[in-house]
Amino acid sequence: MKVKILEVSSGELKRAIIKEGNKRKLPSIQDGWIFNLHSKATNARAYILVHEDTPETIEGCMIFSIHETFGPFMNFLEVAPHNKGKQGKYKHVAGCLIAYACGLSFEQGVAEDKGILTFLAAGKSKKSVEELEELYRQKYGANKNPFGYMEIYQDQSKRLIKEYLDRN
Repeated sequence: MKVKILEVSSGELKRAIIKEGNKRKLPSIQDGWIFNLHSKATNARAYILVHEDTPETIEGCMIFSIHETFGPFMNFLEVAPHNKGKQGKYKHVAGCLIAYACGLSFEQGVAEDKGILTFLAAGKSKKSVEELEELYRQKYGANKNPFGYMEIYQDQSKRLIKEYLDRN
């Protein structure tokens, strides 16, 4: 899927692609990423976002599966180390991947799960998790369910898809 990410230095939207990632070539902790993106879930699929001009460089990665309890589930989401913080090279990487996962939820979810994306905010510390949860609430419209997981419901999923995927 073609998407656009924001190059911070120029302020321009740049063409990028979300595609299924090769599990053997996914980034890991050894590459400076926080998570080991080699998911153990048997039905999990990895998706990577790459800039069209530099397809060998992964700008962000997301692992998606259908959870036996929660349905459509984003197991992991991470932007590349060079895209983190205010000095990051590209913005909208996480938004594009989350919106893509919302689209997968509409495609693969069953009954009332269609369009709902469930995930767990994860970080290095309790404070970083709380900050991340607040970011997910403010920027992506996520809510916390009674089990402590974050969820993006159908209306917000549609909004994110329109905002991040339909502008191409």
